[in-house]
Amino acid sequence: MHFTDEELDLIRTSWGQVMKLGTKEVGIQIFTRLLNDAPKLRSHFYSIDIADDEELSLEVMREKKKVVSHATRIAVAISKFVDFLDKPEELDSLLTKLGESHARLQVDPGSFEYVAPVILAVIGGHLNLPSNSSTLQAWVKAYGVMRNGIVAAME
Repeated sequence: MHFTDEELDLIRTSWGQVMKLGTKEVGIQIFTRLLNDAPKLRSHFYSIDIADDEELSLEVMREKKKVVSHATRIAVAISKFVDFLDKPEELDSLLTKLGESHARLQVDPGSFEYVAPVILAVIGGHLNLPSNSSTLQAWVKAYGVMRNGIVAAME
């Protein structure tokens, strides 16, 4: 999928602003929100010792080393994705690797439906963007590319 120069600028600028919080912090915010918004996904993360009834505050999540590690990888992957949006070969390689790694872990491809609203909420929340902003619309398009690439590689 082709992105206009304006869309690329909106995505990269907004992600750069959010990333001023730090890679680890952005990842923790995304991961915490994901597991709170879609608690059924917690079962995929048995190795990071999160009880089903545990309150997942940012503070609690920051204390779990395996959570921090996975959360950091999430933010790094999104950063690479943003960097590769206009580099089709690198983008395809990244999404293929992500899809294959999630397939090995037997992640349900449908789980990725929960990720877009979380990314939009974290970006929109930090930048105080209305839901109909052109920045978030560009992210909707970008996430479609991300999700489709990952899911295709899982098959």
